[in-house]
Amino acid sequence: MLNDYMQAFVLHRRAYRESSYLSDFFTLEMGKVSAVVKGVRGKKGDKKSLLQAFQPLLIVATGRHELRNVNHLEAAGGMLNLQGNQLFCAMYINELLNRLLPKEVPHPELYQIYAETLAKLKFDMNIEPILREFELNLLDDLGYGLDLSCEYDTQVPISKEYDYCVVPEQGLQRIVKQVVPGNRFSGESIMNMREQHWDPQSLHCAKRINRMSLSHILGHKPLKSRELFLSASQITRKR
Repeated sequence: MLNDYMQAFVLHRRAYRESSYLSDFFTLEMGKVSAVVKGVRGKKGDKKSLLQAFQPLLIVATGRHELRNVNHLEAAGGMLNLQGNQLFCAMYINELLNRLLPKEVPHPELYQIYAETLAKLKFDMNIEPILREFELNLLDDLGYGLDLSCEYDTQVPISKEYDYCVVPEQGLQRIVKQVVPGNRFSGESIMNMREQHWDPQSLHCAKRINRMSLSHILGHKPLKSRELFLSASQITRKR
C-alpha cells in the first residue's frame, strides 16, 4: 500500500538532519504515516511549497516502518487558505490527530470527516459547532465516545428532568449529590448535543464534555495550538 499513491494532509513537520523534514501525514489509506522528505529544507522548490498544512496531497512513501521516505509528492487540489480563528481551529484539529492517532492504522471515515471539516472552516464563520462535531466524531472513531443516550450504570434514558455528570471511562450518571464544579450538565443540553441541535447551552455542554474526554486520553501535556490561540487573543484584547 505504501508503494502506491496515497491521499494525504500534513499534520506536522519538523527539521530532520541538515536538509530534510520529518513529517507526519494523515492519509486516507493508512491513517497516520511518519516519513522523511529529503533535501527540501532551506531550499525553494515545489516539494517545500507543497509540504504545508491544509494542502491536499498525493504521496508515495517507502522504507522501514519506523522511518519511511517520501519518494513522490504532488498536489491533489488547492491549498485551503485559512485565517484568523479558522486557522487556529484547524491547527487544533491537526494537533489532536497527531497526538491521538496511532501510526499506520487506517481511519477512512475520520479522514473524510477531517477533509470536510477543513472545508467547513474555510467557508463558515460559525466555528463552534464545527469543532464540537469534529471532536465528537474523533472520540467515537477512537473508541472513547460517550453514550449520550442513557446513564452508564442503569441504562435509564437521559431525561430533561435531571442533571448529569461525566464518570471518566464510564459515561453519564444522574447527579444525586454535589459534584466537582464544571461537571454538571442538564439533561436537555445533553439531548440536544446528541442530536447536534446547537444552541449556547448545548455548545457549552459539548465543549466541557469533549474537553474532559479528550484530556483523559491526551494526558497532562498541554496543547500548543490552544496556547497559541490564548496568546493571540490576549494580544488582540490589548490593542
